[in-house]
Amino acid sequence: MNARCREILRMLLASDTCLSQQQIAEELQVTKRSIYYDLCRINEWLDLHHIPELEMVRGKGILIDKKVRRQIEACADEMEGDESYILSPMERVHMIICAVIYASEPVYIDQLQDYCAVSRNTVFNDLRVVVNRLQDYDLKLEYESKRGYRIVGDIIKVRAVFLMSFQEIRPIFISGGLKFINREKVDHYIEILQMIEEKLNTQYVDGILESLAMLLPLMEGEESHVYFPNLKKPELERTKEFEIIEHFLPNLVEKEKIYLCLHLLGARVAVASNDIFENNCNQTVYEMTKALIAEFEKTACVVFEDKEELGRSLFIHINSSLYRYQYGIQIINSISEDIIREYPDLFEITKIVSKYIEQQIGLPIRDGEIAYLALHFGAHLSVTPAKSPVLRILIVCANGISTGNMLKRELQKMIPGVEIAGTVSADKVINAQNICDLIVSTVNIKNVIPVIHVHPILTDTDRDIILKRVKDRPALVDVENVMNIVKPYIEETNYQDVRRELEAYYAESGRKGLEKKAKNRLKGLLDVLPARHIGIHEGGQEYRWTQALYEAGKCLEESGIIEKRYMDSIISSLRYYGPYMFISSGVILAHAKPEEGVRHLGLSLHIFRNGVTFSEFYKANILLVLAAVDQESHLKILKDILNIFTIETRVEDLMQKKGAEEVLAYIGKVLETEEKDG
Repeated sequence: MNARCREILRMLLASDTCLSQQQIAEELQVTKRSIYYDLCRINEWLDLHHIPELEMVRGKGILIDKKVRRQIEACADEMEGDESYILSPMERVHMIICAVIYASEPVYIDQLQDYCAVSRNTVFNDLRVVVNRLQDYDLKLEYESKRGYRIVGDIIKVRAVFLMSFQEIRPIFISGGLKFINREKVDHYIEILQMIEEKLNTQYVDGILESLAMLLPLMEGEESHVYFPNLKKPELERTKEFEIIEHFLPNLVEKEKIYLCLHLLGARVAVASNDIFENNCNQTVYEMTKALIAEFEKTACVVFEDKEELGRSLFIHINSSLYRYQYGIQIINSISEDIIREYPDLFEITKIVSKYIEQQIGLPIRDGEIAYLALHFGAHLSVTPAKSPVLRILIVCANGISTGNMLKRELQKMIPGVEIAGTVSADKVINAQNICDLIVSTVNIKNVIPVIHVHPILTDTDRDIILKRVKDRPALVDVENVMNIVKPYIEETNYQDVRRELEAYYAESGRKGLEKKAKNRLKGLLDVLPARHIGIHEGGQEYRWTQALYEAGKCLEESGIIEKRYMDSIISSLRYYGPYMFISSGVILAHAKPEEGVRHLGLSLHIFRNGVTFSEFYKANILLVLAAVDQESHLKILKDILNIFTIETRVEDLMQKKGAEEVLAYIGKVLETEEKDG
């Protein structure tokens, strides 16, 4: 086992109580997904030593019983000396994909066993996952007795899946664990690409050159079948990248030189497609952008107030990214990991919405690209403005408009009454003392105004530092009017003490407000769906769709969550736009704007056995009514809803439940499984 697996096992052996994946992840400062894969490795090690696997107790965690504890401790010496790395199930899948594509000789099951260090049956099971994953790229895994396994389909897509899979097993490559590669040849190409990097006077993100070096052996030799639609070949051949490739890699055929050049351009330049691809697809990108925004609004149950501005920023991003999607060009940037970590619910909803683009281009989109799309959407979710500004902040940002907008939004949520003086680059900070009281910057700068240096995507530590700076700044809190009121009732000797306490109280209220909002953001489906908000309607009565909606919203009105006009607004929208609120076949998620009568965050779920007809083509068996108080606090609830009610088998299972408690138990089980797998 690797060091982290051994540490996890030590933690479990030292604990007398159950440890959850979340507790372990927080202790080791990694994601729950990483812990899940580490537990898989530990279980494979235990199975190898004929020791029972670790079991996760629902709602509690892992607790090793005394008998198993003694068995593990008996292998302690071997565990300490065992430095072998056990691949996770998904690492094996990526390993198999890369090995089959990379191979110049036939690949058979015995070789895959050796590469992955698992049994024959395990490889066969992994191959089933490989087949399903390749289907997303319209590729096939084929086997012939004399040719072994091979992946067939469009060469661009084959290379795209190779590059994406290699990124997932890159740490194994660095440690020398990829048995199927010619390391000497790959290292040779890495040296050449480093010389190209130096000649271009640029610096590529870690991983880019290694990925391309792995790809270059596949680009040698025979005439290439790579096809580049809408490419402005003369413009590309005039680029410095193409000129240097011709110098350092003269033996590559012309199409492969073009392919490599596209990757170097795409990995370095944010907007490269305008110069090297025809712009006759602008209208297509424009329509795609409009549809994507509409899909996000529908899926996330929000309405963007500045839709035109969002449309412009998304258009620029998608137009420059589209060819990267098509050619599998990898943009590796730590900011995407920050976005996924800090805004998991926003990311998951964007991932669902991004399937629209995947359908348009016929390829899956990497999580890193989805994270950037999430950043655009998140930056334009509205924040309720404060009545009067108490602090002016200038944002200095080097990571683009959407990053700056997201910072602005976070600051507005954190500090009641903040005024954002602007978002500028470091070289544009002039006479800051005239426009702001504080600078929040993603780059190191010096100024006469206090500067707080933060990550492009705010972390909890960043938030704490900002709030502490706000709290420690007495001038921010205007308590003069309050002191004038209370002055007749306090002793003069106590005046300054009372004033200081009031200033501290108002400063701390910002932190408490943030904590309260954070708790609201963490609410999931089960937090807002009590048994009394669940209704099951048997087949005795036929419901008109308006009647059914009022019935589904009645419990929310009785609980004081919504006013009656909220359901009126939903019905009015459905009459005007048609049944656009269906999230899957047989399931409608009814919602309206918060200002249409929402008092508190809430949800109801009603099952109609006979179904409710909304139109000739739309019939619902499940009606969900969501009451959202803003554009963000319901996103985790929404993610849970989409995880359950967009999967046909889960809807069918729910239709069989006989009461509210059975419904809640089933939902809890599904969400627990999703959390464990995610």
